[in-house]
Amino acid sequence: MILLREYNEEKSLDRVWYDSSNVFYSECEDTDTAAKVLRVVFKNGAMYQYENVDVNDYLMFIAGGTDNSNGKALNEFVKKKKCPYTRLENADKEALLNEMNEIKERRKKEKEAENVSEEEKTAE
Repeated sequence: MILLREYNEEKSLDRVWYDSSNVFYSECEDTDTAAKVLRVVFKNGAMYQYENVDVNDYLMFIAGGTDNSNGKALNEFVKKKKCPYTRLENADKEALLNEMNEIKERRKKEKEAENVSEEEKTAE
């Protein structure tokens, strides 16, 4: 299940944090082709990079597949399709968690500013 999803336009990167028993975070490089580069951070901090992931398989993974399980969906839509992968250096989970909280706080402030703006328009 997705906790937070953020698209970074500067880096063309789709970033997702999960409430999952196995998957903690993923980021997908948004390229002009249907084949994507996907990096996945697991709950234990291990990070893997998967190459040539089909965009539809990526979307099924982040949605949790048909079982609403990101771990099962990763196995079904990425690993079973034999996408080449590389074990990367462990991720800094604390830094990723801090980033998620900063994004949530920024969105909250933006929403509050929108509400104030709407109230001002209504009062006029």
